[in-house]
Amino acid sequence: MARDFTRNTANYMDLGINAIGPLLNGASAISIHCWVYFDSYAEAGDANDNRLITLLNSTGGSVMLAIDDTGANNVVRLGGRSVSTDGFQAASGTTGVTTGAWHSIGGVWNIGGDSLRGYLDGSQDFSTAVTFGNATYTDSAHASIEDAIGGFNIPPASANDQVDGRIAELAVWTVDIATVGFQQLNDGFSSLFVRPDSLVAYWPLIGNYSPETDIISAKNGTITGTIAKDVHPRIIYPTSFQDRRFTAGTTTSTSTSTTTS
Repeated sequence: MARDFTRNTANYMDLGINAIGPLLNGASAISIHCWVYFDSYAEAGDANDNRLITLLNSTGGSVMLAIDDTGANNVVRLGGRSVSTDGFQAASGTTGVTTGAWHSIGGVWNIGGDSLRGYLDGSQDFSTAVTFGNATYTDSAHASIEDAIGGFNIPPASANDQVDGRIAELAVWTVDIATVGFQQLNDGFSSLFVRPDSLVAYWPLIGNYSPETDIISAKNGTITGTIAKDVHPRIIYPTSFQDRRFTAGTTTSTSTSTTTS
């Protein structure tokens, strides 16, 4: 079962202060992917509304996957810094992420190559040249604002920053997983099949545990208030017992190498 978020500042998921930054330190590229099912958008004209994951470096957003609702369409938006002294680098797509349906979304922060690439439903939606100050991600511990899933600031300062809908299968890599990786994820394969050597955080967000388990680095998400669970996208998981225990109502597939939820 996926986690079902609402725009309510009393409900949020907290990863902790500077939880993920040390895992990214030294990476020349970062990839993030998740499945989303939006019920509605805030429509507040803020490019950084509907934040799916926000990983902070110092006091500025260093890696942020969100939805930009400033234009005619609600589109994938990537933002970030290579180091806390960078100007905030950001880019948005063109293809609308519709409500009422599951979408596979994500992006690549190519820090060494000075670009941001966004993906929607397994296809590249945009690639934008930006200017990062460093060639690799340089972590800088901050003192007060937590990393978060489904919003920004803990507790959220505005409901507009929060997601109204389901998030599932959120994963972070310290490598460019390339278009082939996003295609595999869009085909329903678990992140455990895609560049597992560089997978540094993975929250299936099944909804059976509180805090929500990161099965790679134990950067678990603490839930405050009420974040319900709802129908999960159908995902193909490895068959090992360790991985199967995170699935929701798994059934054995016709293959001997995978299970699905």
